Amino acid sequence: MNYLKAVLKKDHETKIKELKKLIILGEQLNKNTTPDKKKLEILIERENKTLGKKIAPIKIEKSVLVKNTTNKKTNYKFNPIQSIYTFENTIVINYTHNISKDIVRFFELKQKPQHKDVYDLKGAYSHVRGTKLKIKGVEKIVVGQFKSDTLRVVIANKKNLKTSYSVNNKQVVISIDDLKKTKQTPVKITKAKNNAVFVKKTDDFKNIYIDRKNSIRTVFTKNNTIVVQFNKNFYKRDLKYTAYKSNNRYQDIFDIKGKFEYAKPIKLKIDGLEKISIGQKNNSTLRIRVSDKKDYRVIYTLKNRELIIKILNLKTTNQTSSTSALPYANFSSKTIVIDAGHGAKDVGAVGPNKRYEKVVTLKVAKYLYSILKQRGHKVFLTRHKDRFIKVNNRTILANKKNADIFISVHANSVPKSKAHRIQGIETFFLSPARSERAKRVAAKENRTDIRKMSNSTKKVFLESLNRPRITASHKLAIDTQAGMLQSVKKSFKGVKDSGVREGPFWVLVGAQMPSILIELGYISHPIESKRLYNTKYQKLLANGIANGVDSYFSKNP
Repeated sequence: MNYLKAVLKKDHETKIKELKKLIILGEQLNKNTTPDKKKLEILIERENKTLGKKIAPIKIEKSVLVKNTTNKKTNYKFNPIQSIYTFENTIVINYTHNISKDIVRFFELKQKPQHKDVYDLKGAYSHVRGTKLKIKGVEKIVVGQFKSDTLRVVIANKKNLKTSYSVNNKQVVISIDDLKKTKQTPVKITKAKNNAVFVKKTDDFKNIYIDRKNSIRTVFTKNNTIVVQFNKNFYKRDLKYTAYKSNNRYQDIFDIKGKFEYAKPIKLKIDGLEKISIGQKNNSTLRIRVSDKKDYRVIYTLKNRELIIKILNLKTTNQTSSTSALPYANFSSKTIVIDAGHGAKDVGAVGPNKRYEKVVTLKVAKYLYSILKQRGHKVFLTRHKDRFIKVNNRTILANKKNADIFISVHANSVPKSKAHRIQGIETFFLSPARSERAKRVAAKENRTDIRKMSNSTKKVFLESLNRPRITASHKLAIDTQAGMLQSVKKSFKGVKDSGVREGPFWVLVGAQMPSILIELGYISHPIESKRLYNTKYQKLLANGIANGVDSYFSKNP
């Protein structure tokens, strides 16, 4: 208003003064003030010309504007804290990056009737509101975002408990030292590329799969309960429960709204209960089925981000420890080396529209690497990118790492005259070839090897191979072939099973452990070559191979 009055009165001095005020106000309100600044520049230039002064740069002194932030939510631009949970007598805080001791500040408060140990940790945790911590023997544990960059953990108890903390790489562990400790090993966390976390702990919580991407965080069993944890609040309307009797079995079915990435590999088990099955009913519903000859009473409770399914009247034997989501019952981490066939100048087989074998093998090998890593295995790739490795050098890494198994991934092909007829997935293990087909495939894969042997020398050499290792390789091949077919046939029709075969593959000769060569399909076939370049199909193949590997190890620990 004052500015307009000055314009009407042609009071240039007041006009400049009022325009400066308008610019300041506009900037404080996050408005575009560029036109006003240009106008101010012109006014000052005119004024200076009139007075015969040199043009000085425009300076606008900003006045303090008090912002009303009462209704604004805190915007956490930086969330370095990955997870918070309790384990036995400790509180574990995991960061996404390495940290140092100076991020923790500790002090005590004596506010009757409770003693409080306060830990302020630099960092923000986006799920802090839904986090509730509890340790047996501690009256109260409170976690909250004290400041936008400070997480506060308060341990409150009538008795003054002695606490301490340690910082190790990406982890802060707060210990309540006065509580009786049970034997424990350090907690290790592995993060996958897809933001999923695999937590390895002691026998109390074995190999829990954590999915940070989808709505369902994790599923595990403890004593006589099944625990489902969520990444967001879960309501009764999101759950459908049905119970009935079928084929002399009592079925309790829980259809849970949401997706859990690791529904496939995990297996749930409770002592005394016949069967618990878990699987993705569809893309938006997880199904948990409890099945038994006996009609056990099944109840469930919902609490914010947790669903607890309890099986009552269950008779168990020495059930002191819990069983959780395991890839298989007697799981132990294995060392696996994956070889992506061909590479660089050696493109391997070439299919329609210049589809290269080397591209398919590397993609599937990388997907397989990620899946097996997430399941808790130690996994190595012979190549991570498009590079050439001599055939006889591919098993060197496997022997160096003392691997439990070696898997070489390939794609098959035939001449154009047969391309439209021949297709299928097949798995080979090292042995003297007994069929013309096996000899043909072996000749194709062996052609880049520099070693030369006469046919009689090859035969003598192959016959001298370690028989127990060939037997183990044969078992691995059977399980892997079955795993792949089961995985891909659910989503793709017409996938052909070309079986398990023996073959004299030189890439497997140097391996000092059970080893197999997988032909993912015929890249020469018009339909199969398209599938082999399809990301979904590649992931299903990788998942099937992983399932086959776990099936082999469950029977051959």
